[in-house]
Amino acid sequence: MTAQGESVLPLTAGADAAAALAALSGQPVTGTAVQVLSVPADEGFWVGTSETERVWVQLTGEAGESPYQVTEGDSVDFQGTVAAHAAGFAAQVGVDDAEGAAMLDGLGQHLEVAKSAVTLSE
Repeated sequence: MTAQGESVLPLTAGADAAAALAALSGQPVTGTAVQVLSVPADEGFWVGTSETERVWVQLTGEAGESPYQVTEGDSVDFQGTVAAHAAGFAAQVGVDDAEGAAMLDGLGQHLEVAKSAVTLSE
């Protein structure tokens, strides 16, 4: 998963992950064969390699369910944008403490991806 030619996931586990991700805010991001770690919300999920190296994907677009139903363990491809969010974002999208709310709010950034732009990786 890259934005501006830089791998995004290692930034999420760094000492100053929020600042590192903020530098990419508004930039396009491309994910290829990215592992879905968990799907705690209807229109959002965690992708990455571990509990410390992960980023939230928030699905956007028309109301209703996504054309492809993302499930834990899937490998997905997508194109989206790195987007900033305020404290409390985790609660707004339905992520609680056990599902990583503190990390999500702490990162201050997530990926916004159109529902139609997520596909199962082949």
